[in-house]
Amino acid sequence: MIKSLKIMGFFAAFVSLWLVAHTAHADYKAGLEAVKNKDYKKAFSEFSADARKGHPASQYALALLFHRGRGRPVSFRLARSWYEKAAKQDHAGAQNNLATMYRDGLGTRQDYVKAAFWFRKASAKHALAMNSLALLHRYGLGVKKSNKEAARLLRKAGEESGHAKSLYDLGRLYEKGRGVKKDINEAFKLYRRAALKRYGRAQYTLGLLYHKGKGVKRDYEKAMRWYSFAMDQKYASAFYGAGILNQLGLGTTKNIKEAIRLYTESSKKGHRIAPYMLGQLHETGTGVPKNRAEAIKWYQLSAKRNYARAAARLNKLTSKKSKTNS
Repeated sequence: MIKSLKIMGFFAAFVSLWLVAHTAHADYKAGLEAVKNKDYKKAFSEFSADARKGHPASQYALALLFHRGRGRPVSFRLARSWYEKAAKQDHAGAQNNLATMYRDGLGTRQDYVKAAFWFRKASAKHALAMNSLALLHRYGLGVKKSNKEAARLLRKAGEESGHAKSLYDLGRLYEKGRGVKKDINEAFKLYRRAALKRYGRAQYTLGLLYHKGKGVKRDYEKAMRWYSFAMDQKYASAFYGAGILNQLGLGTTKNIKEAIRLYTESSKKGHRIAPYMLGQLHETGTGVPKNRAEAIKWYQLSAKRNYARAAARLNKLTSKKSKTNS
C-alpha cells in the first residue's frame, strides 16, 4: 500500500509564496511579512482579507495556516475548503495539497479518484504532484495500475524538474524490475543522483548497498560515509546502519558506546529494529551493565513497532521471569 507522504514543509511552502509577492495585494504582502515574523494571528487576518476577494495565493496561504494550526486551531476541513478555492483557480500548490488531502482522507472522505484528478492538474507545474500521481499508478489507486506509467512519470519529474524523490523512486523500480528492465547499475546511478541532492533516503540506500555489497563492491568505509550524509538529514535508518558498523568495527574502529548512541538516536526517530539492538546489548551486558529490565523495556518498544524477533525475545525473557518468580 502507498505510504502517506508529507505535504511540503510549512516554511518551505511559504518560501514559494514570496516569489509571487510582487504581484500580490497589499494584505497578502503584509501576511507574508507576518509569517516571516512568526506572527501567525496577524498573518491569518491579512490573508483572510485577500482570500475572501478571491486571491488564489492568499487562499492557499490561509489553507496552510488551517492545515498546520498556525494562528488558528488545526482544521483539515477548512484547509481543504480553501485549498479547493485556490485549486480551481489553477494554483498548483493548492492542487497538490488538495489531492493529498483526498488521498489521505484529511478533512474529507478518502477518494483516490479525486486525488488523482488534482495531482494530474498540478503535475504540469509541480514535481511532487507528478511523483504522487506516479505512485497512485504504481499501486493502482484511483487510476489504472501501471508500473510503466509510474516509471514514465517518475522519469519526467526526475529528469525535467530534478526532483530527488522521483529519481530515487525510479531507482527502486529499476532495482526491482517493475515497469522497466531490472538493472541494479541504473538503480545505483539514480540513487546517487538523488543522494547528491541531499535526499536522505537515497543517501541511506547507497550506504546500505555498499554495506551489503549489492550492485557494487562491498566497501564499509563508503557505507559509513553515505550513512553519515543521511544522518545529516536526520534519516532514522542511517543511524541504525552506522550503529551496526560501529558495533562490529566495520569501516571504522569498533566502538560500542558510539553504537549505543546511534541506536538510541535511531530509536528516538521511530526505527523498529534499533531498540531491539539496544535490548540485546543490555541483555548481554555488552558496552553497558547487564540489565534484564532495561533489555525488556527496549524489546517491548521494538515489538510495539512490529519487529517479530523482538516480540519473540520478549516472550522468552518474560516467560523465564515468570517461571523464576513462581
